[in-house]
This record gives sequence, structure tokens and C-alpha cells, in this order.
Amino acid sequence: PMRIRMNHLPEETIQEIEELLFTTERPACQRFYEGRGIDFRTGDVELSPTEIFLCGGHGLTGIRINEKAESSIPGLYAAGDTALCARGHLSGAFVYGEIAAEFGTERASSCNHMDLDTSLVDEFLKDKTDKLNQGDNKVPIEEFEYKIRRIITDYLTPPKNEYKLDRALWWMNRFKEEFTHIPRIKTIHDLFKAYEVENIIQCAELNALASKERKESRWGVWHQRTDYPDKDDANWCKHIILSRENRSKKINVTHKEVIR
Repeated sequence: PMRIRMNHLPEETIQEIEELLFTTERPACQRFYEGRGIDFRTGDVELSPTEIFLCGGHGLTGIRINEKAESSIPGLYAAGDTALCARGHLSGAFVYGEIAAEFGTERASSCNHMDLDTSLVDEFLKDKTDKLNQGDNKVPIEEFEYKIRRIITDYLTPPKNEYKLDRALWWMNRFKEEFTHIPRIKTIHDLFKAYEVENIIQCAELNALASKERKESRWGVWHQRTDYPDKDDANWCKHIILSRENRSKKINVTHKEVIR
């Protein structure tokens, strides 16, 4: 196990770290540490890997970009944790962030005015109204989210295999079917949580589809498949591309060579 020890730091430095973690980034972290009696001034903080599934910027996943930080959608640029690029971490985010800003500014200066597609706005407003009409449903949206996260942990956490990934996809389809008549959405806070939960379901589905398609093991424990335990550069040193056409709900799975 790895641990961080901070008891040698000045009090003002520890307070600055706590303010960053507990007020700006993750207010729930404070309750987590307090509930376990962990104090940065006296105890060690154990580390474990997180964001190992959908966090870009490390070469594993993210929006596929080229050397100009352009995505497949004209005018959409990506950098940092959002982007699929070689391992860059913070310095890589700075570099591609500047590249995206330069080419994005150049493109924006040459773009003409475009009329808003009001049908997209109407579609969103109807979806919002439909969700807020779910106030009489029985299950709090937080409990619905908890079950989804538990299923994701059970079936998408490595080691992976065909059976677990198929079960994950089955559950995500079920959650999508249940979304309109099981979770209770009464307030604006519930509405925000509902959008988050929908995104969690979608991300889990993307994760399972890509993991199922990549019939090898790669990136150490992050994509470890018991049914394909070896790395296979001959067949799988490539990107798995997940995409949709226009407003279709069907997810297309294709392959593309790595941009070098």
C-alpha cells in the first residue's frame, strides 16, 4: 500500500489542502475522512487507484483528437482528462489546452453566424418536464443511483470477461427502461441528479461495449480480461471508436489506427 504523510507540513499548508479538497473539489471527502477518524495532521492517508475507466489524458480513453486537438465533430476541441492522447497528465493538459485554444480561436474567427436548431431546445425542455413529472415514483433518485454504481462495481471493475460485460450491458439496458417509472424526481436538485445518473448509465454502457470489443489485456490491471489474458499488439494496437450518427441511440463500434 502507498500512503501520504502530511504531519511534517506547516498548519497553514494543511489548512490550504483541506480547503481545496473539502470546499472546492469534494465536500463529501470531509465527511469520509471524519467518519474514519483520519486527520491530516496526525495520520497517514492511504492511496488507491481511481478514475481508471473513463478518465482520459493517460492514453486509455477519451475523445479521439488529432495534433490540432480537433475531434470528429467540427469545432469541438478536447484536452486534458477529456482527450485521448499519450500520457501527459497535467503538463499534457497545459500543452493541448493551448493548442486547442489557438486552433479554436482561428476557427471561430472564420465562422459565420449559425441559426439555432430550436427542435433540439424543444426536445430538451420536453425531457425536463417529463422528468419533473416523476414526483410520485417510489424510489429516491439517490437510491437508484446507488444501485447503478453497485452494479458497475460488480461487473465493470477488472478483471473483466465476456460474462461480466454482458451482464453489465443487460443491467444498463434495464436501468434505461426503468428510468421513467421508478426513480422519484421532485425538485431541481433531483433533476440535476437525474441527468447525472443518465450520464452514468451511458458511460457504463460505453465502457462495457469497448471492453467487450477489445479481446486482449492491456494497461496492466485497468483492462485485464481473464478470457483474453495476453496483450495482442498484432490485432489490437488500435483505438476502439464508439460513435452515434445524428440523434440515433444506437452506438456504433469501429476501429482506427493510433495517430502517431
